Amino acid sequence: MPGIDLHLHTTASDGAFAPAALVRMAHEAGLDCIAITDHDSTDGVAAAQEAGQALGVRVIAGIEFNTLWHGQSVHILGYFVDTAHPELQAVIARQRDGRLYRAQRMVEKLAALEMPLSWEGILEQAAGGAVGRPHVAKAMVARGYVQDSTEAFDEFLGHGKPAYVEQPKLTPDEAAALLHRAGAAAGLAHPYNVEGADQVDLDTLVPELAAAGLDAIETYYTGYGEKQRADILNLAARFNLIPTGGSDFHGGGILSQAELGTVRVPPESLARLEKATQRYAMT
Repeated sequence: MPGIDLHLHTTASDGAFAPAALVRMAHEAGLDCIAITDHDSTDGVAAAQEAGQALGVRVIAGIEFNTLWHGQSVHILGYFVDTAHPELQAVIARQRDGRLYRAQRMVEKLAALEMPLSWEGILEQAAGGAVGRPHVAKAMVARGYVQDSTEAFDEFLGHGKPAYVEQPKLTPDEAAALLHRAGAAAGLAHPYNVEGADQVDLDTLVPELAAAGLDAIETYYTGYGEKQRADILNLAARFNLIPTGGSDFHGGGILSQAELGTVRVPPESLARLEKATQRYAMT
């Protein structure tokens, strides 16, 4: 099977590797086609595509929106995004502002827990990318408050933990509609949560999103077993969704078991995604 991974993160959001470096790593891992899907950012796409052209790796412009559905976190992926779309970039700017506010409030909560952090140090951790919880976690590790980022999330930064702050978010259907207007296909990311958070009700969520125009559902994903893939393939067939996937590789701290080249998407899924985006590009 060709090497296709449609869920990767760079330093433009919370990944550990710069776009060009990630593309080189993907090439070395035997991947022929990847999607850069940073959280609330398309800043890493151009550099990744330039590196991809030199190495013969196709790089698809993508994005991942963290959305809120009945109080639960639901991630929506965009594939073949028009990165110059004005409305998309305006929403991204608002989302980034929300992330900054959220991170600042988390730092305030940690200070109240007698774990003061330098805001400037957290911005340095982000290196110009969208600030997120992983950057706060890394700052906590650097100060010796926790052993690693996993402990930071498990004890302080995860949902319901003492320093957690909810981020202002789109709803899943709002994110999907925005992506369509930006010429992109929209997919539900990691429908089965592998990080231990509360599981959403897929029997309610998937029909609702399918009716709202969802195009795809992430079926091939780090940590999924045969039963999970079979269950998601069944959902995809029932609601005419494209079974997509990817490793969700960040390069450290987040989904640490994810490795490049270990999750591969069938080429027919990629072809169906391209066909879907052609429809949105014409609207």
